[in-house]
Amino acid sequence: MKIHFLGIGGIGMSAQAIHEHFSGNVVTGTDPYSSERVNYLKSLGIQVFKSHLPENIDNADLIVRTPAVSEDNVELKKAKENGIPVISRLEHHISILRPYTKIGVTGTDGKTTTTAMLAHVLLKLGKDPTVFLGSTHPMLEHGNYRKGSNIAVFEMDESQPGFENYNPDYLIITNIRGDHIENFKNLQHYNSCFENSCKNVKICVSNVENNIINNSIKFGLNDGDYKINKIENNKFSQKITINTPYGKKKFILNVPGVHNALNALSIISLLFEMGYEKDLVLEAFSDFSLPKRRFDISYNENDIVIIDDYSHTPVEIKSLLSTAKSVFKDKKITIIFQPHRYSRLKREWKNFSEALSLADKIYITEVYGAFESKNGISARLIVEKINNAIFVQEKEELLQILPSEPGVYIFAGAGDIIEISKKFKEKVGGLKV
Repeated sequence: MKIHFLGIGGIGMSAQAIHEHFSGNVVTGTDPYSSERVNYLKSLGIQVFKSHLPENIDNADLIVRTPAVSEDNVELKKAKENGIPVISRLEHHISILRPYTKIGVTGTDGKTTTTAMLAHVLLKLGKDPTVFLGSTHPMLEHGNYRKGSNIAVFEMDESQPGFENYNPDYLIITNIRGDHIENFKNLQHYNSCFENSCKNVKICVSNVENNIINNSIKFGLNDGDYKINKIENNKFSQKITINTPYGKKKFILNVPGVHNALNALSIISLLFEMGYEKDLVLEAFSDFSLPKRRFDISYNENDIVIIDDYSHTPVEIKSLLSTAKSVFKDKKITIIFQPHRYSRLKREWKNFSEALSLADKIYITEVYGAFESKNGISARLIVEKINNAIFVQEKEELLQILPSEPGVYIFAGAGDIIEISKKFKEKVGGLKV
C-alpha cells in the first residue's frame, strides 16, 4: 500500500509515517518546512517532497492530511478528483492503533511528559510498548516513535473534536483546562468529549481538580484516591510521599516540578490499578529524564543556564517558572516567550500576564500563528500589563538585546523560538544540543 502524508514533518504525522514505513507500506509525504523530523524521515528512505505538487501523489492508495492543510491544496484537490481516499491524521492514528491494547494519555497540559514517563516505566517493567510521542526522547529508537509489540502508549490530542473516538483500553486524563475551546461548540462540548473518551475504558484515571469524569480513579495534590502527601526537593530530583488505597508509598523522581510529580502520580494510579508490582513501578521513576524541550537544560556554562521548553499555556508557563525558581534559587530568571496561536492569546492574555510575572525579566515576541489569522491580536497585550516586560516585534532582534550575563534564560513556546535559543547559545559560548 502506498500512503502519502500531507504535512509529514509534524511531530504526530512523522511518528505515524514511521509506523507505516516499518509496517511494510510505501510512505511518501510533502512538507515545505525543513526540520529535524523531515531529515530523519529522509534518512529512513522515506521520500519527502519540498513543494506541494499534484504529481507527488501519483499511485497513492491513501492520503493522510494534517488540519493545517487548506482545502485548496493542489495535492488534496487531485486526490479528491481521482477518488483517492483522504483521511485526517486523527482518523489514521485511530485506525493504526486498533490491533493494540491501547493506553492513552490526554489532557490540556502534560500529555507528552506523561506519555514519555509511562513508556519509560513500562520498559523498566520489561514490557515492549509501541510508543507515539509528541516530542523526541532518546529512549525511543526513532525519537518520537518506538515499534513494540501488542501494547501501544500514545497521546490523544485534545485540540480537535473527535479525540473521544480513540476508545483506549486504559486512559490517563492529566487535567482539563479549556484550551483550544474555539475548536468546539462551547465549554460543555469540550468537557463532554473528555467524558465520552472515558466511557468504555477499563480503567480511567483523572485529575481530581476537574472532578467531571465519573467512574474514574482520581489523583491529585491534596485530594483523590491517590494524593501527594509530601515532596522533598533536591534541586533536580524529588523524594515524593503519596497516599494510595494500598497504603503510604515513597519514590524518587529524577526531574523537578510539582506538575511532574502529578504526572508521575497519574501513572502510579493507573499501573497500581492495572495490577503491576507496586515496588517495581515506584523504582522505575528514579532514572527518568524529560523529553526534548521539556525543562531541557541545553546549556550550562560560565554561570549561564539556558532552558528550552515547549510550555505554551498559562498554567504550563506558571509551572515552568515555579520550577525554575525552586531549582535555581540564587539566579535571575529571564523568560523569552513566544505566544502560540492568536486564538489562545485572545482568550488567555490576562492569564499569560499573571503567569509570566513570576520571572525577573520578560521578553515577549510576536505570536507564532500556526496558520491562524491575526484578527487584530498582538502579543503587545501581554506586555501592557507587566512592568518588567519588553515586546520584541521580530524575534531575531532578541539576539541584539538579550544580555550575556549570569542567570537562567528560558526560551518557551510551541513555535520556532527554539531557533533563537540555538543562536543565543552560539553567542554566549558555543552551541550545546
